[in-house]
Amino acid sequence: KVLAKVGTIAYRLKLPKQLSKVHSTFHVSNLKKCLSEEPLEISLDEAHIDDKLCFIEEPVEIMDREVKRLK
Repeated sequence: KVLAKVGTIAYRLKLPKQLSKVHSTFHVSNLKKCLSEEPLEISLDEAHIDDKLCFIEEPVEIMDREVKRLK
């Protein structure tokens, strides 16, 4: 939730308790608009975040595989 606009290109956000170590003021370039047909929400219990507060992506399933032969 956006709490306030800070200057011309930054926003102060209200974050959940699980993200208390993340700074609450974000530059506009960090807030990217996502257009999708289905909601992209994951619970914080499922998200794996390292010590530097970076999201760790883990592949769930390989959907397709292609082997190319080099000449």
